[in-house]
Amino acid sequence: MRHLMKRICVVLLGTLLGTVTGMAQNPNVAPHAAAGAGHYLVAGSLDVEFTFFAFQQPNGKFFGAFHEVTNDGLGNVEFYARVTCLAVDPVEHRAWIGGVITSNLSTSSDFTDEIHQPGHDVWFRILDSNDPNQPSRSTFMGFEGAIPSSAAYCALRPWAPDNARTWPVTQGGLTVK
Repeated sequence: MRHLMKRICVVLLGTLLGTVTGMAQNPNVAPHAAAGAGHYLVAGSLDVEFTFFAFQQPNGKFFGAFHEVTNDGLGNVEFYARVTCLAVDPVEHRAWIGGVITSNLSTSSDFTDEIHQPGHDVWFRILDSNDPNQPSRSTFMGFEGAIPSSAAYCALRPWAPDNARTWPVTQGGLTVK
C-alpha cells in the first residue's frame, strides 16, 4: 500500500505542479499547493517516512492526501488522511496542512486512542527551505486537543520561533507553491 501511495503521489505531484504553474499565469486565480515525499528525522533519532500532496482549487475547496509511517519503539505508527485544509505563507515558504484520518494502521499503544481513529482530525506543517544548504522541514502529525480541528489549525497557522518542533527532511523533498 505504501509503494502504491508513493507512485500515486509522484504522478499527482507532477500534475499538481503543472496545474499550479499554469494557473499562476492567470492573475484572477491564486491557487496554493504543497507536495512532498521522503523521510524526516524527529529529535535526531526517529525516522519518519512521509508522502503528501495538498491543493487548493480555484473554488476554494481542497483536495489531497497524506501518509506517515514510523516505529516509535512501542510499535508501528502509520496514518493515512484526506486533506481538508491548506494554508500557505508564500513569503516564508511555509504550509499548514490538515485533514481527516482515513486509516490508522498503528500498533503503538501511544497511537490507538479515540483521537487517532478514522474520522478524527490530523495536521502538520512544513517549510520549503529553497536553500540547498538548509534542509526543508516538517513537523510530526498533530491530533485533536488544544487545537480542536484541522480547520482551526489551518486558520491559526501556528509557527514557533526558530522553526522549533520542525524536523529536517533527510531524504526526498517537499515544495510549497
